[in-house]
Amino acid sequence: MTSHRTDRLSAVVSRRQVMTCVAGLTLAIALDRSSFSDAAELVRDTDGASLSPWVTIAPDGAISIMSPAAEMGQGSMTSLPLILAEELDADWDKVRIVPVPVIEKLYGNPAFGGSITTAGSTAVTAYYDRLRIFGAQVRRVLLENAARKWGVPVEDLHTEPSVVVHKNSGRRLSYGEIAGFAEIPAWPPRSNRSN
Repeated sequence: MTSHRTDRLSAVVSRRQVMTCVAGLTLAIALDRSSFSDAAELVRDTDGASLSPWVTIAPDGAISIMSPAAEMGQGSMTSLPLILAEELDADWDKVRIVPVPVIEKLYGNPAFGGSITTAGSTAVTAYYDRLRIFGAQVRRVLLENAARKWGVPVEDLHTEPSVVVHKNSGRRLSYGEIAGFAEIPAWPPRSNRSN
């Protein structure tokens, strides 16, 4: 009888511990939201070019990618920036992940009507297409700027991780070098992945 009572007590304590931890996590997330408004400034404070509201590249090649989902143990703060980085052809070792500021128009979760919400395992499916497009657009901006600098057709260029390469001459420009002189178009460029 004593054994049964001890097991039951352990189960009650265990549930209380879980509830206490969840309450602490919820409080931590709520308190941390106040620092999100400074995230955009953190990215803009780098010496690099802000190539979109999602990506900033510094002259040393460091790439800051905004992450629109809170980390709740499912890897969202890695998987979402990784989708963008893959399309960008970024060297993952040079990527820095930055939580988004609370600007729902730019960073809101499409699965929740555009509000900044992380829930229901929706982050990857909701943001997947958008992040691929944003990464491809930034890559295209880098290619077009390198083509303009070298005076060559953009079709003659391709990327390797964080580098633009001219096929015929073998010339190379790092993303950081391009960020130093990049002109950012007013409208997003065509983002095909043919080159």
